[in-house]
Amino acid sequence: MVAANYDDAAPPVAASRGGGVVLALSSLGDPWGVQLTSQVRQDALCTGLSTLVLTDPRWYEHLLGAEADAALLTAIDLEQDGPRRVRSLSDRTRSGLVAFSAQMEPERFDVVSSSPVPAVHHAYARLRARHDRVHLLAPDLRSRPGGVLSMPRVAAFVDAVAVHDDAPAEQHMRLTPEGTRGTFEIALDWLNGPDRPSAVLCYTGYQAVALRLAAARAGVEVPEELEIIAIGDIPAEAELLGPISYYGVDDVFARLSGVVVDRAVERGDRPGRLHRFDWEYFPGTTTRDDETPRRPDDR
Repeated sequence: MVAANYDDAAPPVAASRGGGVVLALSSLGDPWGVQLTSQVRQDALCTGLSTLVLTDPRWYEHLLGAEADAALLTAIDLEQDGPRRVRSLSDRTRSGLVAFSAQMEPERFDVVSSSPVPAVHHAYARLRARHDRVHLLAPDLRSRPGGVLSMPRVAAFVDAVAVHDDAPAEQHMRLTPEGTRGTFEIALDWLNGPDRPSAVLCYTGYQAVALRLAAARAGVEVPEELEIIAIGDIPAEAELLGPISYYGVDDVFARLSGVVVDRAVERGDRPGRLHRFDWEYFPGTTTRDDETPRRPDDR
């Protein structure tokens, strides 16, 4: 998929590696990916660069055959040989690489380090203080290498359950198909069933949006009867029923876009840089917190 840039006023393209900016995303069904693409496209346009989005697992093969001014690689920690592939690309191509990884260190490529693990533990403890049981709503990633429990957010949830002596963790998890519609349908059945949850952590922002919509359809009051916290940023445009409480990175789309576009316009080799993105709690209207909920225009 190409996010094409058309603008007669765009500046001329400077001498470059070629290929524009490449975003290797796991999916475009997630509002996070849509918002990031929009931000990068806008910023890249100002430098005369186009934006190409890859949503299939062949990002490595693509970049081997077609160099880019910069490439953001977002699913490194979820792929069995992700780190090896990044190093291979760095050795074999001139593309300006930015790896989104909590495990890697910069070499000839940049690393954006942003671990969700502490956020999952804080979110679990926040909800557990008010509820006897806290659930996790997560996409069914059993086809991925290592299965669902190898995913950092799921593994952190399992650890949090153990810390609070709430095991077995599997009884606290509800898996859904990937995508907003599948999540909505599973969530609606769950909320209408006999084991309706009262507190849910959502693996991603789009799952929190789907759960919030399902609660409205099922007539479940939020946050009085159901509290929701998302692990991951939620674009404001996706919050159709008001701000959702979440743990995420402040101004993440602009900051991440800045890292990638800056790498694209830099010329010549340089040592890689480490960019740390720390997670914070942003209260919304889906939790019974003491903090003042943010407004939709607070971002």
